[in-house]
Amino acid sequence: MNVSTTDLAIAWRKAKVDLYYSTNPQLFGMADYEDNLVENLECLCDRINSDDEGWVVDPDFLGAWILVPKSINPADDKESKADSGLIFASPDDEWTRMVEGDDKPTAEFRLMARCSIDLHVLSTYWMLKVGDKFDNALSDNVYGSRLRRNRHNKINEQALGSFKPYLKPFRDWRDGGIKAMKSALADKKKVLALTADVSSFYHELNPDFMLDDDFQKLAGVDLKAPEEKLHRLFITAVKAWAQSTPLKKGLPVGLPASAVIANAALLRMDQFIEQQVVPLYYGRYVDDMMLVMENTSGIKSTEKFWEWIFSRDGGKDLFKNEQRSILFCPPYLKGSRVAFENDKNKLFVLSGESGAALINAISEQINHRASEWRSLPNLPESPGTVATDLLKATNHAGEQADNLRKTDALTLHRAGFALNLRDYEAYERDLPPDAWKQHRYAFYRAVMDHLLTPVKFFELSQYLPRIIRMATACQDFERLGELLRALEALVAKVEQHCEITIKSGTSVPDEAFECWKTPLYESIAESFVSAWPPKLSREGKIAWEKFESSSGAGTIYESHLTATLDLRSFLQGYLDTSRIQNLNKEHSRLFSYDLAHTPLRFIGLPKEMVTQRGVPARSKIMLIDPSGLLLDEVIAGIRKLGDWIKFQKGVPSGLVFSTRPFSLNELYLVAPDPFNPTQWEQLNDAIYALRGFELTDHKMPQWDRPKRLLRIPDGEKRAKQTIAVSSWETKDSSFVAAVMRQPDPDVRKRFERINRLINELISRPDGAGYLILPELALPPQWFMRIAEKLKGRGISLITGVEYLHAPKKKVRNQIWASLTHDGLGFPSLMIYRQDKQFPALHEEQELFRLAGLEMVPAQGQQWNKPPIIQHGDFRFALMICSELTNIRYRADLRGEIDALFVAEWNPDTDTFNALVESAALDIHAYIIQCNNRQFGDSRIRAPYKDRWKRDLLRVRGGNHDYCITGEIDILALRQFQSSHRSPSKGFKPVPDGFNNDMAHDRKELPKGE
Repeated sequence: MNVSTTDLAIAWRKAKVDLYYSTNPQLFGMADYEDNLVENLECLCDRINSDDEGWVVDPDFLGAWILVPKSINPADDKESKADSGLIFASPDDEWTRMVEGDDKPTAEFRLMARCSIDLHVLSTYWMLKVGDKFDNALSDNVYGSRLRRNRHNKINEQALGSFKPYLKPFRDWRDGGIKAMKSALADKKKVLALTADVSSFYHELNPDFMLDDDFQKLAGVDLKAPEEKLHRLFITAVKAWAQSTPLKKGLPVGLPASAVIANAALLRMDQFIEQQVVPLYYGRYVDDMMLVMENTSGIKSTEKFWEWIFSRDGGKDLFKNEQRSILFCPPYLKGSRVAFENDKNKLFVLSGESGAALINAISEQINHRASEWRSLPNLPESPGTVATDLLKATNHAGEQADNLRKTDALTLHRAGFALNLRDYEAYERDLPPDAWKQHRYAFYRAVMDHLLTPVKFFELSQYLPRIIRMATACQDFERLGELLRALEALVAKVEQHCEITIKSGTSVPDEAFECWKTPLYESIAESFVSAWPPKLSREGKIAWEKFESSSGAGTIYESHLTATLDLRSFLQGYLDTSRIQNLNKEHSRLFSYDLAHTPLRFIGLPKEMVTQRGVPARSKIMLIDPSGLLLDEVIAGIRKLGDWIKFQKGVPSGLVFSTRPFSLNELYLVAPDPFNPTQWEQLNDAIYALRGFELTDHKMPQWDRPKRLLRIPDGEKRAKQTIAVSSWETKDSSFVAAVMRQPDPDVRKRFERINRLINELISRPDGAGYLILPELALPPQWFMRIAEKLKGRGISLITGVEYLHAPKKKVRNQIWASLTHDGLGFPSLMIYRQDKQFPALHEEQELFRLAGLEMVPAQGQQWNKPPIIQHGDFRFALMICSELTNIRYRADLRGEIDALFVAEWNPDTDTFNALVESAALDIHAYIIQCNNRQFGDSRIRAPYKDRWKRDLLRVRGGNHDYCITGEIDILALRQFQSSHRSPSKGFKPVPDGFNNDMAHDRKELPKGE
């Protein structure tokens, strides 16, 4: 068998991403492996190519098993049943009551794999060469854990990660069934819908079937000799790993390749349902099945449904009915138990309006939850209500209680907590820590009171590392110490008071408790180091000193991590400055490998666009020579990207083996002249090296030759566009802070206001295509996140951003546009930035008075004629405030554009009123003016003939930020302008000489009168 180190490097590239996004990433393990990557890959390569196969069952190669919390269940004694009406508000009181009896509560754990990195590399290589064939045998009705493929349906070896992103396939699987039910009910059909999942699927599956010749024939898989050896090595390793665990069976949960085996195991079931049941819809997401069929037989019970399934041709050979389960037992699954437990199966009998009402209610709830996830963060107004926001008083049915009699518990729901934590993480990324620390402290207190309690922690333990990272990144070391001590107390309670059980297991080894505690502490240590701030603030240094000196702060790491990382010594003695230096070194190492809390790519993005708090100094970044590691074309793209982000003597390993690579819209920001067709080859090399797909030249954004018109492909031609014009206030104090490079005193309130405005816009059904904000409206660090949220609803963003500071006391005043772009075959964004050419008179005076600054455009941003953007078929130009007063600019745009967007901070609304009214007529275009809410007069002005039509919308004043939409008719304007003599209806006649200036590709067939 001839496996090369390049083959394994490709596998490591994918395996690293799979592992990083898993539930239990091994950050230290991955960093240690990459420290000596070439040697490790060469050693594994020699093993695979050798005739000896005994190494594949070596315990060091296989790795270990760990336990993760599932649930804590109270002892089922008579006394607890007698007190079923007793409700505790305090989790501590509830726990005390739970452990009072003679019988101990049961702490149930799930067994998961902590495989060696070598096994991860081997398994990913198996997926590329063998697993691909089994995955390809599956039908399109199988949605979950499908391997990434290119447009030719070949495995995409260069794409990062092994699997397609989960969210879209999951939505397709879920929504496909709902759509089928709606359609059938609309056609007056009676419908049966089954949802079912396999109990303990991974733990009950014997992988021997993958070596079975009959199964391989069933799947249409024909393996050549080298592939057979690789297949045998991998399946042998999986079986050996299972034998090393207390369960003595199953697949490694946490090894990505297990999903490919699990999907393949149900191949015959997929074939049977598709061929014999012929449903209206069938979809499977790994072990979750959804089946929709017409109820022509009048089935009204689950028992009759399964009888009907068994009666199909071959049904009795594939399925068996036990007392409480339906077993799927094809001949190839000997030694496995694939059971659909009856208490988990649900059969819906639907018909008529009542059936439609049920499906509509489910759809509405799905849409509500999706809109919550789409929205920008929204924290409580007061820190005092943080705990109230997290917790809900509910009854046993899960409904929120509206009086005391109906209250059964105070609950912390998983979905709600995940949403809240996402919001706090967004604040951590976008705001200075001091701006929202009281909210953060209240959140930590709620976590300690309600999450770091045994019962609730077993439900929500996967979120703790994220909380640790947030606390570390914000330098909340005193609160971090409190969290760690609360966690240590929790672990002690479980050890002292609980019986340990393992799901799907009968015996519990003596080391079971340590197999939970040690990995838990390791994950905390990894989270702490990954989020360590490279440079502590003055307040952070004080907090760190208190954290180190606090009693017990380091005991959580005692004897558990010394082999991996000497964190205990790191947490001792602030005066020993070498400890701080070691922490910086460890963080820089993780950052260099793209394993830190802050992505490596942030070091290459414009500093004004992303926070730099978690980015170490460039001199601390570890560089490598990537030659020979991957394919030559990939290395060429990586080197080119390294040049763009100013790494000349090598590149960080995390750029070659990236976990969070640059997106295409970010590459537009780092590539020199990205819209120049002569540079496409370099941009294509970079995106292929990072993402594994190639760009299509004729669909890429590009300048015309004079570099006056930027064409951006975006969907079909639209006759009309809907524009959202904001009424948004930026305060004078924010202006001064931006000029002086000081913290904005209004930053938290401002962040909350913009989030509310955006959330209100994306919740509307009117389908706005563009949102415009005023001049200097946003801190540039917020732009990308807002743009991404708006992209989800197909909305492009145009906004002024705060002054960008350049060397030598220079500043830039820019307007940024994130424009939706579908030229790659999927929704993406293109970022366009345009400088204001000259300051307004008062602006120039204020910049000099406050900080001695001069406003000048960047060298590449200087122009004589305003640039024009053709977004899809919509042509427009951008201006910043006083640029509208330049008659030369307005003359240059006549006949060239459909609309002019003007972002302003302008108190002289009377003068600009005349300018806007004039511009609408002399440019003969829609003028979209957006001014600071302090002064107002934001509007859309049109050159209509009827006076009352000319202001499509006009707003000013008010105490709150909002936006209002208006629709502009582009086609009607172009049809009017395309006549040699202006028609008598619709718009004001075009100005003298307009016909000579009108761009040819704006012309449309005029309407007849």
